[in-house]
Amino acid sequence: MQPIVNGIKKQYRACLKVERVNFHAETQWHELIVPVGSPEFALLDSSDNIMRRWIGFTEKEEFVE
Repeated sequence: MQPIVNGIKKQYRACLKVERVNFHAETQWHELIVPVGSPEFALLDSSDNIMRRWIGFTEKEEFVE
C-alpha cells in the first residue's frame, strides 16, 4: 500500500495532508478515526469529520474516485 500512498501524497500535496496512524498506538489520530482494520484509510474534511473510509487492500483507482 505504501507506493499508492506515496503517489497520492505526491500528487495532492498542495491540498491534502497524509498522516500515518499505527493501529496499536493510542494517539490523537487513533482516537479520532477509531481504526477497525489494517490497512485502513480515512478521508477527513477540514473539521476532522470522516468523509470516506477504505478498509483492507485497496486499489489506487478507488482513491481517485
